[in-house]
Amino acid sequence: MDLTDIGASIRIAFTYFTILYLTGLGGLFSERSGIVNIGLEGLMVIGTVTGAAGAAIFAGPAPEGMGLGAGGVVLGLLFGALCGALFASVHAVATINFRVDHIVSGVVINLVAIGLARFLSFVFFEQATQSDPGGPHLTRIDIPLLSDIPWGLGNAFQNLSPIVLFAAVLVFPVSFALYRTRWGLRLRSAGENPEATRSLGVAVAPLQWQGVLLSGALAGLSGAFLSVEVVLNWREGQTLGLGFIALAALILSNWDPRRLLVAAFLFGFAQAIPLRLDDAPLISLLPPQFINMIPYVVTIVAIAGFVAKVRPPAAAGRAYEGAGGT
Repeated sequence: MDLTDIGASIRIAFTYFTILYLTGLGGLFSERSGIVNIGLEGLMVIGTVTGAAGAAIFAGPAPEGMGLGAGGVVLGLLFGALCGALFASVHAVATINFRVDHIVSGVVINLVAIGLARFLSFVFFEQATQSDPGGPHLTRIDIPLLSDIPWGLGNAFQNLSPIVLFAAVLVFPVSFALYRTRWGLRLRSAGENPEATRSLGVAVAPLQWQGVLLSGALAGLSGAFLSVEVVLNWREGQTLGLGFIALAALILSNWDPRRLLVAAFLFGFAQAIPLRLDDAPLISLLPPQFINMIPYVVTIVAIAGFVAKVRPPAAAGRAYEGAGGT
């Protein structure tokens, strides 16, 4: 593998980083508020089908040339985020209002999402397992200066979706909101000690609802990015467990958005490795299943090595009897 191949691998890693980071941020908001959300995969699935549908509706061919173009793609991505938030509200009602076990509710979200996505595919595309290929996408961009790095490394910063840059810079407003604002302090307090939060006159339930809805919006946006910007159409099962890998990255980051940035890129690079090793002479002698296992092996090793050092929010996953109060 020469430097050109490394640059191409990093560019692919940026794509997977975007998916994992957006989804992981969603889980971070939810679990920081005290609601464990293992339904990130299901929320992504809903985002994939609704995002592709929204992009096709808003940016697709229209009578008399009235298509919205790139602006329509943005609306499609936002539609995927909105639908992800709406689907996440089911998890919020179950865990916050009815105090259902968080893990059980998350499993149900993942299972229901599969059937719901197929139903929505019939509604939007009139076929069960995929949309028409070659959907619209945003104009690709090159990052100034970095795209000019010689020896092929500049390839990593060329032909990128704007959503990749959006995800990368999102760490700054998210970190500021969590650690430098009253809202962030209250959200983290709800996940650490909801009783103390309520004793200060702060309603816990609205904070938890906000965390869960944010998780749905970000996971939905991530899924929409996958179908609209990466695959360019919707296909059943295209998330391939990325929601669970994002959850692993979140645990590895110790629920910190800055560390999550690094963990998401690490796992994103692991996702890119099998795609770049297919043509390697020695690697081609191995069964392809061994190559495809690499991202998941990296995930297991990383979690096994660091899980004892992480500390989740103290009240995460615990039903709070006073969540409906003030």
